[in-house]
Amino acid sequence: MKTLLKFEADWCGPCQQIKPIVSEVVANTPEIELKTINVDDPENLSLVTTHGVRAIPTLVLLEGEEVRRIHRGALGKSELEQFLTA
Repeated sequence: MKTLLKFEADWCGPCQQIKPIVSEVVANTPEIELKTINVDDPENLSLVTTHGVRAIPTLVLLEGEEVRRIHRGALGKSELEQFLTA
């Protein structure tokens, strides 16, 4: 099972811009589970630190517990699809 961690914040424009794109692509990719992590929530500090998130949006693709890919910044639909399958 693959998991896509999407690090974001409510005040982040690019985060809001990619939200519908990520939702659509993940909905059409049943083998990937989406987990959205709000970087402003103190309960998420350990995840933010563990994955070295210094910019948002940041996408981390996990396979099991292993990090497969990391992308920092906004991306379009085709770029996201490639990120998830490459």
